[in-house]
Amino acid sequence: MKGKYEVHEYVGIPLTTDNSGHYQLKVDDQNKIQPPHSWRTGKHTRGQFKQVGQILITENNLKVVIIAELPLAFKDRHSLTPLQRFTTEMVTNDVLEQGLELLN
Repeated sequence: MKGKYEVHEYVGIPLTTDNSGHYQLKVDDQNKIQPPHSWRTGKHTRGQFKQVGQILITENNLKVVIIAELPLAFKDRHSLTPLQRFTTEMVTNDVLEQGLELLN
C-alpha cells in the first residue's frame, strides 16, 4: 500500500518539573498520579524510540514518559492520537519505576 508506514502504540504518563527542574509524574487535584494514556507514531512523527523511560512530546506540546511500547496494526491507527516527536531526554529510574507500577 502506497504511503504505509510503521505504527506503534506508546503508553505513557504526563510529566511536570519540580522546583529543581527534574521530571516528576503529573498529579491531579487529589494528589494522585494521572493514569497512563496511549499515543501512536504518525506519518510526520520526528525522532526515534530508543527505550522505555524516554520522553515524547504530544501534538499539544505535553511531555510524556514512555512506560510501554506495543504493536499497533496500521488499520487501527486512527483509534489513537499521533505524537509529535521523540526527544533524547530520559527520566530518572525512580520516576520510571513509579510509572511502571501504575501499568501493572
